[in-house]
Amino acid sequence: SLQYFIWKAVVSTQSTGEALPIKCLEAVVLALYLTTDLVAIQRFPLAFKTSFENNTYKHIVLGIYYNGKFGALGLSRRDTLMYKDLKHDTLYELLKDFIRSYKQCYHTVDRIKLGLPVNHDSQSMEVIMWKYSSMRCSKLSSKQFRSKCDTYSKQLRGQTAHQMKYCKEQLAVSDVSDRSSAGSSRSMSSKNGNVTRNEPA
Repeated sequence: SLQYFIWKAVVSTQSTGEALPIKCLEAVVLALYLTTDLVAIQRFPLAFKTSFENNTYKHIVLGIYYNGKFGALGLSRRDTLMYKDLKHDTLYELLKDFIRSYKQCYHTVDRIKLGLPVNHDSQSMEVIMWKYSSMRCSKLSSKQFRSKCDTYSKQLRGQTAHQMKYCKEQLAVSDVSDRSSAGSSRSMSSKNGNVTRNEPA
């Protein structure tokens, strides 16, 4: 729950009375806590998986959406990989900004994960969904990448976290049903000797 993560982040910064540094995940949780009362802002986890010299790195920030603009809050050793001004007109522009920043650090962005909007109730026991949509950058064309960003943005603007989760579950059920029906059709066609092939026999 958000309450547990806030407690853990605060405790980690107060251990032995010293001002210990916090990591990116703890920074995200503290950003959630500090923006709890700003109910007009949509807040969602935004995670990156990158590679550099055969090593894999993971980083997370808090994506924010308010009044038609996207930005981010977070913490990193690189100034360009944490705070992003609330000035990007689209989620696509925000993510491209991060990708450019990573490129300047000689990192390749392999995957981007978008979580569901987080509840503004700091006492809520609702589980945070860190991964709602995942994009493998190397597998997507620029057009496909933009389309996925636009789809998430539309859901973010018009729905709550519960509604987004419900829509995804319904799509998953529909997809399973469609595949099941397709499997049955192929089985029947095979039995009747009518097998369709994409390649020449």
